[in-house]
Amino acid sequence: MGTSYRCVSICRGGTCTARTERPRNATYGRMSVVSGQEVKERAEKSAARRVQGLQVELRQREAELHEVKVRMGRTERDLTWAHDEIEKRLRRRSEELARENERLSLEIAKHRQTEDRVVEQNEFINHVLESLTHPFYVLDANDYTIKMANSAAIKGELKPGTTCYGLTHHRDTPCDGIEHGCPLQQVKQTRKPVTMEHIHFDREGNPRHVEVHGYPIFDKQGNVVQMLEYSLDITERKRMEEELRSNAEKIKLFAYGVSHDLKSPMTGILGLIRLLHRRYDSCFDDKGKKICAQIMKGVEHVAALVEEINAYIKAKEAPFHFEQVDPLDLLHTVRDEFAPVLSLRGISWSEPAAMPAMIMDRVSMIRVFRNLVDNAVKYGGDRLSQIAISYRDAGEFHLISVHDDGVGIQKEDSEKIFELFCRSCRACGIEGTGLGLAIVREIVGKHHGKVWLEPDSSTGTTFSVSLPKELVPAPVVQGIRL
Repeated sequence: MGTSYRCVSICRGGTCTARTERPRNATYGRMSVVSGQEVKERAEKSAARRVQGLQVELRQREAELHEVKVRMGRTERDLTWAHDEIEKRLRRRSEELARENERLSLEIAKHRQTEDRVVEQNEFINHVLESLTHPFYVLDANDYTIKMANSAAIKGELKPGTTCYGLTHHRDTPCDGIEHGCPLQQVKQTRKPVTMEHIHFDREGNPRHVEVHGYPIFDKQGNVVQMLEYSLDITERKRMEEELRSNAEKIKLFAYGVSHDLKSPMTGILGLIRLLHRRYDSCFDDKGKKICAQIMKGVEHVAALVEEINAYIKAKEAPFHFEQVDPLDLLHTVRDEFAPVLSLRGISWSEPAAMPAMIMDRVSMIRVFRNLVDNAVKYGGDRLSQIAISYRDAGEFHLISVHDDGVGIQKEDSEKIFELFCRSCRACGIEGTGLGLAIVREIVGKHHGKVWLEPDSSTGTTFSVSLPKELVPAPVVQGIRL
């Protein structure tokens, strides 16, 4: 028996071909006969399985394709949403950028307006500074250099490094000492504006008396970083002050001379008139007695006026000796002087039970209280029945008041009665020189105090005197006490 062969159907790309091959399990040498129908069935079955496999693979590919389409649709929707979102964000950002651009444009416009205003203000300040006829500077507080100056201070361009002491004093070092203190150092120490007198040199090198004013400029930490300084030429004023001092000295010597020249003959005349009145009064008739009395009264008035002038001059010129004084001792001295008059007229006297010690000149303050009490006794009139002294602590001052219940003083007379030789209308027919209250004001002023009148026509008159608790000597400028 020969070898058996089988027909095998092979399908590729949808095309089937048949071929014969020897079966693998065929026994060599044995022959197997396969009919054409069987080969065909086998080929069909194989093709069916292949088609079935291809269909499964096709369905898988279709499923994969569908999934890809779904993903593509989802991706397309995502891309569309992302595109729309990006467009929204772009529009929103564009609107924000437009608004920001508009805001920046407004800020730039405002900034330009501010710059214009600053330029205008700087120009205005420069015009103001240039309009000043006296020197004006801005000084650096650390090195004394001049940062800004007007043309009255520096002619031409300001050179860097120019110092105030080099420009105005022709020095290499800052000012020092009591007579020529440095305003900038004073400002840095006190942190307050200062005023002092200096001698500056003008552009021609001539010395000029100037009044220097310094004003501090602070930084955010409160440190003095700069100082505004301007100086006023007071050379003419100093010359006039010197003339005034000279004239005042001449007037003082004249007043001393006049009072001395008047006092001696007036004393002699007064003595002779009194002697004439005492020895020969019986020899005169009524008219002669009246004339003699008028002469004696006039001479006594002139003598009293001379004494008051001397007292006023002493109040202005005589040095005061300030010490702690018990004011009650002074009041008791004045009370004892007026005791006979007070007793005769039935005028009561009242004073505080205690008063604190005060810094004052004993002799001059006795005259103050004496003149105030004498004013009440002279001008209080018939209704005067009480003189009351009171005290009040007024913070930095002692306040002493002298009140009487006599005739009041009109409000319009409350100021002028302190002037020289001024007397109110109620003083008509009453002896007086018109210097008593002027002396009071002069003495109280030299104590750095004040005196004033508080009139009340219904309750009399009250004179009030305020004296500082801490007395500081008045400043002296080249021999003048201010």
